[in-house]
Amino acid sequence: MSASGPIDFQLKRYLVHMVIAVGVLAALLSALRLWLGNSNSLTQVLWAEDGVFPLCIHKADFFTCLTDPFAGYLLFMPRMLAGIVSLFPFSSWALVTNLLAALFAGIVSALAYWILRRAQMTQVVSIIGGLIPVVVPIVGYEAIQALGSVYMPMLYLSVLVVIFGRFLNRWFVASLLLVTALTIPTTIVVVPIILIWLLRRSIAPMTGILWLAFVGIGLVAQWFTAAGAEKPRVVELGPEGLSTWADSVLPAFMTNIPGFGASSGDPSVFPAISQWSLGVVVVLALIALSGILLWRGWNFDGQTNVASIAMLILAGLALSAVPAIFDGPGNRYFVVPVMLWTLAVLIALNPLLTRSGVWGNALVVVILAVLWVPLFPAGAFRSTPAPAWSDEVARVSASCTADPALSERIIFTPFWPPNWGDALSEPTHPNVSCLILYPMVNSNSN
Repeated sequence: MSASGPIDFQLKRYLVHMVIAVGVLAALLSALRLWLGNSNSLTQVLWAEDGVFPLCIHKADFFTCLTDPFAGYLLFMPRMLAGIVSLFPFSSWALVTNLLAALFAGIVSALAYWILRRAQMTQVVSIIGGLIPVVVPIVGYEAIQALGSVYMPMLYLSVLVVIFGRFLNRWFVASLLLVTALTIPTTIVVVPIILIWLLRRSIAPMTGILWLAFVGIGLVAQWFTAAGAEKPRVVELGPEGLSTWADSVLPAFMTNIPGFGASSGDPSVFPAISQWSLGVVVVLALIALSGILLWRGWNFDGQTNVASIAMLILAGLALSAVPAIFDGPGNRYFVVPVMLWTLAVLIALNPLLTRSGVWGNALVVVILAVLWVPLFPAGAFRSTPAPAWSDEVARVSASCTADPALSERIIFTPFWPPNWGDALSEPTHPNVSCLILYPMVNSNSN
């Protein structure tokens, strides 16, 4: 007992140090990607709703804006983070937002690393799996460093905590699921995972019930919000929605390889859409493979349950299918799926890496570096100030100084919102009276 005590303490301390190291590294990499895309981005790019959310708080109040629908549903975590941004001088919002986004990325990556290590993954798989939310190429199209997009790494983390929940505290998992469900309705994808885990007896019945209850609370809140939204989200099932989604699955994953990414500056058009005739076959093959793995419950080495790989694949398919089918193609619907599918490949390699030693693990790192380093800088669409935040602050300041009775519309990168904000409603709207705006701008000099 006296021998094991110091050893356990050393192992726990080492794990804590690694968790912190991965978190710091992830935060730096997240900010670095944006900076490499444009050296002015960290101080001059205030991305879309990252600006309109703190503005809402100055126009109304924090709790009103926390529950105000955006695109017809709640966005709990981005609204919470906007509350922090709103406390800082107006001119510094871009910098504060990017620092906060980097910090959030670091926390998510640190937790992901911790979860994977608790699930007995190798050090290399755990580190790369932890860093996936900030290093996979597709994140750089428009999601990196965006507080409005933090639901993406949150979904990644939520799928992980459910799949590997048997290694974690049930209340930690439940709390994360609640916050994620309050942030994005597609958290419903974890429900079938929980049910399957209950059927497989991978988790205790009370644990599963607790998780389902917490997800349910969040989804009920989302339903009430959507039902009462002044401008609900419009979704239509187009005749080619299903095939378009299927044709996008393989190209989405192939963005991990140079030459298969977006060829234009507009990431709203997903790369290589409709250029893969085998899309439906690939989707059906992935579903069939996942079903077989779940049914047989094979193990590679007694440590890595192949059912976990199957659930990562299926969760990615589900998370991409619903929004892509009903809302049309767009890379943002495949960011989390690509994260999950990339992790599934890594976990499949875990038994081999456990046996291969240093050189095998180093080879995986080198291969990923060769593939991902050329794709590391954030895309021009995401990183180019449009307009530069300092220019926009100067413009509205001059306008309100000239006529304090005016109402201004603030423009955020990338020249957002379009159509004069017709899709938005007050108070989450870029229009603001100079009576509110003028004190905000002039407080910078005090």
